[in-house]
Amino acid sequence: MVTAGNIIALSLIIFFASVVRGFTGFGLALVAVPLIQFLLPVSDTAVFIAMINAIFSLLYYRRSREIVKGQPLGTMALWTGVGVAAGTVILKYVNPAYIQLIWGLLIIFIVIALVRGFSFRIRSDRSAMTLSGLFGGVLAGATGITGPPVAIILSSLKTPKDKFNAIISIFIFFAVSYALVFYLISGLIRTDTALLALCSVPALLAGLHTGDRLVARISQKTFTTIVYAVLVIMGLITLFKGSKALFNL
Repeated sequence: MVTAGNIIALSLIIFFASVVRGFTGFGLALVAVPLIQFLLPVSDTAVFIAMINAIFSLLYYRRSREIVKGQPLGTMALWTGVGVAAGTVILKYVNPAYIQLIWGLLIIFIVIALVRGFSFRIRSDRSAMTLSGLFGGVLAGATGITGPPVAIILSSLKTPKDKFNAIISIFIFFAVSYALVFYLISGLIRTDTALLALCSVPALLAGLHTGDRLVARISQKTFTTIVYAVLVIMGLITLFKGSKALFNL
């Protein structure tokens, strides 16, 4: 329901989450969703976050496109679609709690490996875009989480922070576009949810501006450390959500 209380509460949540998103390029959903679910049903929360992510990606698309000009973005778009479709099928037949537990563990183990010097043997931008789109799309379709697979691959390649943020922003644009199409076909998009998302845009813009100013003031080494820390936190949250779901069963 569109009320002043909901608009204020959602705006505060989106501001905080978008600071994280503007700073690291991902993490908006995992920061915001647990809080938003106190205000909105699960289905409306998913649609709301998809809309917010879509608005963010549209705002940053032109700038992101300029930064990654010449990258095989068509390859990423194609494999993201394949991944989202595959993730949706997995979600249909596999208990989401098991997916969350497995992925939470993988995130933590992979970050530990990267910190210890492990590197994926990816030799071309096309391979990086293919793997990012495929694995990121699978996770997005199966759990609604979008950023970690792409962040892990880009961190392994020691991607500069500007390019890192731009590629993840474009990937999330592809992922949420596919998701919104599925939501529309399924009849999950409600007018109230769309209005609440639009009312949250000023908070989104303020948070992204704050995140941008923060990321411009730090070194590449500090940025990479913060990305690893955010990934570990995301992994722990994913483990917690999976464990909680299994316990409730």
